[in-house]
Amino acid sequence: MTIGEVAPQHVADQTLPLLFRSLPDSAPARDDTANRGRVWKVLAALQTLCVQPDLFENLVIRLTTKLELLCFPNSEAVVQDLEPTTGYAHALLRTLGQTLAVKVEKKHPDVAKYADRLVPRIYNVFIYSALNWDKMAVIAVDHRLILAAAEIITLITQSISEQWASSVFLPEATTNCHLGVKNP
Repeated sequence: MTIGEVAPQHVADQTLPLLFRSLPDSAPARDDTANRGRVWKVLAALQTLCVQPDLFENLVIRLTTKLELLCFPNSEAVVQDLEPTTGYAHALLRTLGQTLAVKVEKKHPDVAKYADRLVPRIYNVFIYSALNWDKMAVIAVDHRLILAAAEIITLITQSISEQWASSVFLPEATTNCHLGVKNP
């Protein structure tokens, strides 16, 4: 963690690839306690290491990709037991949420940029799942995943400054304000 604060590039180049390779694309079976324990340890290590902005961005990309693979498996991968997959997806979201909570607590300025990078990606998983829950077995309708995603979205949206939000979502409003023109 100390090296990550001083030289995050070394952690990103040497440590993170090993940890991310240790995370499977599908959940370990319910009775595979050794691999499930290994996955939880890797996620705990990632949560501790990836607080710095560059490392967190890498974490967001990798874990949301894994989440999408779990929530939308290819047509050949038929999931018989949804509980391990749901648990793994929940662990991925909780890792993102807990790391984000540390960043918010430390008042990292990079949190706001995830309003347009992470929030829509998470919403997409849940909206698509809600629209297709009767056509295929989807895990993103599970209340635990919805609550974990809500925590992430809440942390991000609460950390957005008013000025940043208005400049991104209402760019004409800030332009007109600077020109002394009132908005209709």
